[in-house]
Amino acid sequence: FNTFNTTIITNNLRMALPFLPGHSTNSNLGVDNFRKPHAFDMRNGVPVFVGEEKPGIGGKALPGQKIAPKSKIVPNGAGQSAPSWVVHDRQVLRFSAYFQEAVHEKREEKYRIRNCTILYYLEDDSIQVNEARQENSGIPQGTLIRRHVYPSRHQATISSTL
Repeated sequence: FNTFNTTIITNNLRMALPFLPGHSTNSNLGVDNFRKPHAFDMRNGVPVFVGEEKPGIGGKALPGQKIAPKSKIVPNGAGQSAPSWVVHDRQVLRFSAYFQEAVHEKREEKYRIRNCTILYYLEDDSIQVNEARQENSGIPQGTLIRRHVYPSRHQATISSTL
């Protein structure tokens, strides 16, 4: 018998016999692999516990254990093969924005609305803020914030907060 036929026979045998108190079928019927995996590996001369990742006796998963697949989840040819800085090269998100600036020099106006453009570069998660120049305005304009990667307060990427 090979293991496939043995599995079919044991499953048919379990379904054929009634479940009576004190009588149960042997779940190891037809199983010939009773190897117990080791729980410690040696790394740099120090034993390290790796038992959480190892299956139980015979290669079966222990109750409540999730064993990672031995093959790749993403098949070959699917997904991104190039790094993100190559995939998103020269791709920019452009947002129109404005902010309110207080004016203390004039009584006629209390605040001034200033329009600007926020540029978000996908290749390296950097941001740049520009304001369109107006001649003879007397206000410093142009690049308000130079292109730079600014860390978020929660140490997440800026793309997740936008």
